[in-house]
Amino acid sequence: MEAALRGIRGKLTEHREKVVSALLLGSFLALGWRSAEQQREIEGLEAEKNSLRAANASMSTAMWAWREELFSLAAAPSSPISVSRLRHIYGEEEVAPPAAPKQPGSDAGEESISIA
Repeated sequence: MEAALRGIRGKLTEHREKVVSALLLGSFLALGWRSAEQQREIEGLEAEKNSLRAANASMSTAMWAWREELFSLAAAPSSPISVSRLRHIYGEEEVAPPAAPKQPGSDAGEESISIA
């Protein structure tokens, strides 16, 4: 067994440059293959990203059209839901009616604040 190992060691030392070159070539081939696989994966992910963005844009357009249709239906006289309720659902601020002018001496709806 030892003789076989010495024989292999002797062959390796004789052809050290060839062995090192072969190992380097193998390493470069492995790295090149891995890089090509990663590039294909990146291209696939970019294509998926573009399709998802297109789908998102089309869904957004459809939802906006539905919203506009709801508002036009709510503006009809016999609507099951009011425009103000739709604005509340969509988070839009509704214009508040102007407050009635205060009468002097009427503190009926106000809290009194005391500072101690």
